Amino acid sequence: MLDPIPSRLLKDLLPDLIDPLLNIINSSLSLGYVPQTFKLAAIKPLIKKPQLEPNKLINYRPISNLPFLSKILEKVVSSQLSSFLQKNDICEHFQSGFRPSHSTETALIRVTNDLLLSSDRGCISLLVLLDLSAAFDTVDHNILLNRLENYVGIRGSALAWFKSYLSDRYQFVAVNEEVSYQSQVQYGVPQGSVLGPLLFTLYMLPLGDIIRKYGVSFHCYADDTQLYISSRPGETYQFDKLTDCVAELKNWMTSNFLLLNSEKTEVLIIGPKTSACKNLKHCLILDGCSVNSSSSVRNLGVLFKALRRRTIQVHIFKF
Repeated sequence: MLDPIPSRLLKDLLPDLIDPLLNIINSSLSLGYVPQTFKLAAIKPLIKKPQLEPNKLINYRPISNLPFLSKILEKVVSSQLSSFLQKNDICEHFQSGFRPSHSTETALIRVTNDLLLSSDRGCISLLVLLDLSAAFDTVDHNILLNRLENYVGIRGSALAWFKSYLSDRYQFVAVNEEVSYQSQVQYGVPQGSVLGPLLFTLYMLPLGDIIRKYGVSFHCYADDTQLYISSRPGETYQFDKLTDCVAELKNWMTSNFLLLNSEKTEVLIIGPKTSACKNLKHCLILDGCSVNSSSSVRNLGVLFKALRRRTIQVHIFKF
């Protein structure tokens, strides 16, 4: 509804419009400025599942629609930023979200393979799935710009462009024929944008350094973080590292305006049916509170189940 003409018509007229489009994009990049009309979003709430109660707002997912010209501009910036990150090896190696040749499949293969190898050695493994609440919506713009400048190395007009991109953004809700007043977006990466997911992964860059300090293995996909550690049955004190790691992660997330949802944190214990493994189920403490392990956990759309004789069964959900 924010587009001056239908995108289908734009494609048909592209040979005649390519030069002015190119001028707009190049001017934006050289000046470090994003036009104000590119920073207005129309929010359309869609119910998450057909069977949910439509009268409860919590059952809706806000879908953000941006002008297609803004997405073309973002695509150009995203392509250049991704190339810069890859060339300078800045991306987190164990972050599979929104990267070429990385996916939920590659993330799951790595984690499953590591857990199976540990099981073959007779070790007990602990898999913890961390859950963040509305992570994309709570990103602090000043912290994100600090990441871009000091972690990524973006300077000059490029940094000015990102400052302009994040500032003075507005949105309104559109339902049927009615629209709300416009409200300013002061936090979060723009929903429905091309750059938003990539910027969020850069916001989370320090996470890997924290986890490595404790010798805990991990793999991320966007805001989903999988932590896992293995030890011999008689050395389960090694799992204290995981407890300390989660405690520091929570403190870091709090200082970065991210909320670790303890109630949705899931734990899977994989190992032989020994007394050590049984005792572990009763003494596991994460994030300052006791956490009950489950017989199965859902990880990136796949069901992990710990079976007898140190094996793992994986079920793929069909959507």
